[in-house]
Amino acid sequence: EYEAITPVPWMGRHRTASASLTADISGSRYRIAINSRAEGFVDWFVDNSVAMVSTGIVTPRGLMPLRYDSSVQDGPKHRRVLVDYTPGEVLVSVSPKYGDWGFPATTPPQKLEAVDPLTALLNLTVRTGASASNPCGSWMRVFDGKQRYDLRLRYAGRIDWDSAAYKGPAIKCDVEYVEIAGFDPKSAEQRQADREDIRWANIMLAEINRGELTPPLQAELRSNRSGKYTFQATKLKYGRAN
Repeated sequence: EYEAITPVPWMGRHRTASASLTADISGSRYRIAINSRAEGFVDWFVDNSVAMVSTGIVTPRGLMPLRYDSSVQDGPKHRRVLVDYTPGEVLVSVSPKYGDWGFPATTPPQKLEAVDPLTALLNLTVRTGASASNPCGSWMRVFDGKQRYDLRLRYAGRIDWDSAAYKGPAIKCDVEYVEIAGFDPKSAEQRQADREDIRWANIMLAEINRGELTPPLQAELRSNRSGKYTFQATKLKYGRAN
C-alpha cells in the first residue's frame, strides 16, 4: 500500500492519492497490478483513478511482458491502453485514440527494447540487472503505450529504514529521468529548463531476505518550481503463496 504526498499551491504538502500494488511471481510467470485513486480534498474536485495490470513470463534474461493493460479515469474522460508483446513486434491499442503519437513518435525498435512501467517496477523488486557492485541495477527502459523513457539509476548508499511499513536495511538509488520519444515537442530552452527544475530524485528499496527482494519503499523528487513530491509505502507484506 502506498500514498502520495504532494505540494498544493497555497496549502503546503498534502496526501493526494493512495495506491494498492500486488505482485505474484512464480518460476515461469508473473502478474503485477496497481490501483490508485485521488485522495483527500483533491478527491472533492477530481474523480481520478488508475488501474493497471501487466502479465508476462520469467526468463533467464529477466522478466518479459506479454500484455500491459492500463485504464485511466480523469473526471469524465476515460482512456484504455493495451500493449501486447510478441517476439518481433509490440502492438498498441488505444481507446479513445491519442491526438498524436508525440514528436518524434516512438519507433518499433524503441518499443521492443523496453518493458511496460509495471514490469520495470517488478524488475527492481526481483533484482534484475543488480549486482554486489551495482545494487540498484541498470537503466530501466520503459514504454507506456505512447511514451518511451529511461529511468537511469545510480547507487547512492545503504541506510537503516524505520517506518510503519518496514524496519531494516534499504538501498538508496539516485534517479535520472530521460525522455526518449512519444512526448510533446519542446525547444532546446524548454528541455534545459526541465532538467534544471529537478534538483534531485531518488528511490529507496527495502532489502528483504538479505537482498533477495527489493520492493520500493519510497520515491521522492524535488522540483525547484513546485517543491517536494513523495510516494511512500504505508504497508508492506510478502511471502510464499499457498
